Amino acid sequence: MKAILNNPLITLCSGRWARIGLSLMLTSLAVVGANAQTAGEGVAQPPRDSNQELRTHTWSVYAQGGLSWATGVWYSNHDAKKSYKLAPAVGGGVDFTIRPWVRVGADYLWMRYRREQRFSVLDQTASPAKTYGNYLMNTHNAKLGVQFNFMELWSTRKAQWLNIWVGTGIGGTLARGTEYGMWVGNTITQGTTTTPVTSDISISNDATVTVTGNVLAANRHEKFRKLYIPATLHVEADVSRRFTLGVKGEMDWLLNRQDIAPKHYIYALATVRYNFVQSRARKLRDFYGNEMSALNDRNNALRQEADDAKARADREAYLREQAEQDKAGLKRQLDDCERSRQTAVEEPGHYVQFAHNSSAMSREETDRLRAFARSVRGSRLTIVAEASTPGTAEYNQAISERRLKRVVKVLLKEGFAPEDLHPQTAIGAQNGKANYEGRRVTITVKK
Repeated sequence: MKAILNNPLITLCSGRWARIGLSLMLTSLAVVGANAQTAGEGVAQPPRDSNQELRTHTWSVYAQGGLSWATGVWYSNHDAKKSYKLAPAVGGGVDFTIRPWVRVGADYLWMRYRREQRFSVLDQTASPAKTYGNYLMNTHNAKLGVQFNFMELWSTRKAQWLNIWVGTGIGGTLARGTEYGMWVGNTITQGTTTTPVTSDISISNDATVTVTGNVLAANRHEKFRKLYIPATLHVEADVSRRFTLGVKGEMDWLLNRQDIAPKHYIYALATVRYNFVQSRARKLRDFYGNEMSALNDRNNALRQEADDAKARADREAYLREQAEQDKAGLKRQLDDCERSRQTAVEEPGHYVQFAHNSSAMSREETDRLRAFARSVRGSRLTIVAEASTPGTAEYNQAISERRLKRVVKVLLKEGFAPEDLHPQTAIGAQNGKANYEGRRVTITVKK
């Protein structure tokens, strides 16, 4: 069939539709711009309906429906309704969102476009003359595409429920339809010659003339398969975690048109999308369950730290108490020593000398001590045991105590009562004597 393009092609978009589309786009950008503010950082937040959560490695399916236009159709309208330029379109698709800013998917659209010719005036120069024509095509369009989220230029915006996707891809269309027409005409036969009746036919009065009228109806099937390049603009708003509503505009450029294929397909669609994500209640339950588990772990760790700190504090308190007791004991010994010095009278005293690093008395020192004890029997004695400075304080204290016990034991054997031998003090190396003068036990007779 020869393409008939005597009428101008249908315009892609009227001025009214252009103004409406531009107004919607500017309104969307204004709303998002007003909300494109950075959310607070550093504060733990429960899960929100955000792109990062809902659109990272997630699947979704959607249904779409609306109006469609076909431009550059070879079969032009004639005296037909303007509404024939519009046609229904329905379909659906599936998308996989890789990141909040990009997704890939496939979709299907069914549409039909129709053209009609109603001739109010017949062509008198043609016979048969066409009186009615109807052209109807059903198209099945499938495509693979990729889309990019324009709103991710403001990835930290508050209005993450609103997204604007622009995309392209490659698709194929399969169209099937019919062209139905009706024609009427007259023929005239003069003699043996039959010709169509047109406006310039003349009939001779002398001839035998036969006029014949006829009506012709024809129905012809048509189909084509073409590839096309789509361009889409999809504005979507989340109404819940799982449901998203949107409006979609699409324009398809058919490749290698030839013959009867149109130049463009244009769609204005509404979409309903279902997102395969967890429900908000389940997400919050998992979130707060994890938070409670983390808090319990932290609480247990803090309790363990507190128990360890208490144990260390108790140990330090015990050691401090022991040190205070040792200090008090040494102070008592020092006080006893000072008192013994202050109360000592100018009576004959006695020194028991010990060898270095020894608490044993020699025979000579033992005899001297016994002789002294017999000479002062019945008196009260003050006894102070010392050690020289070499060695540690603990060792010197211990050896002075052993020396004190040796001397007291001898005195008790010589008839002294325990109450007569007081005070008994072992002072270690407190007097700071490094030579033999520090290795002795001093006995003083009280008055």
